[in-house]
Amino acid sequence: MANESDRKPVNPLIRQVDTLLRSQDTETEVPVLTEVVDGAAAREAMLDPVLLEALARQLERAVLDHFGPEFTRLVEERLARSLSARLEQSVAELRDALIAGLDQMAREAVSSAIANTFGTEVPSGESAADAAAHAAPAKRT
Repeated sequence: MANESDRKPVNPLIRQVDTLLRSQDTETEVPVLTEVVDGAAAREAMLDPVLLEALARQLERAVLDHFGPEFTRLVEERLARSLSARLEQSVAELRDALIAGLDQMAREAVSSAIANTFGTEVPSGESAADAAAHAAPAKRT
């Protein structure tokens, strides 16, 4: 048999509920199957609403203290997965837009440089190399 000292420590909330139930058992008799329960007597035997509210708050606090860290971990884990996926998508979109913008800027800069050098304007559909070939004077050997 286990000694009283071998037992795990009891949660204070459980101890209070147990004490409350024991005090209720000693104050009122529990009806047996052969007795008729009077409605007024049953209402008198009920717990005090203020005491029930306090007990409910303590129980809620105990549950939140026990499971709160796990709830927080699960929410953070799901949020991290969702944010990570969205962040990867946004970074990919920004990277593609940046590359496209840099390509366009490089084309425009080359076209502008050719136009300034040769005094011509490069048509929008023509590459800078094609424009340079057309604009350069023919060399004779």
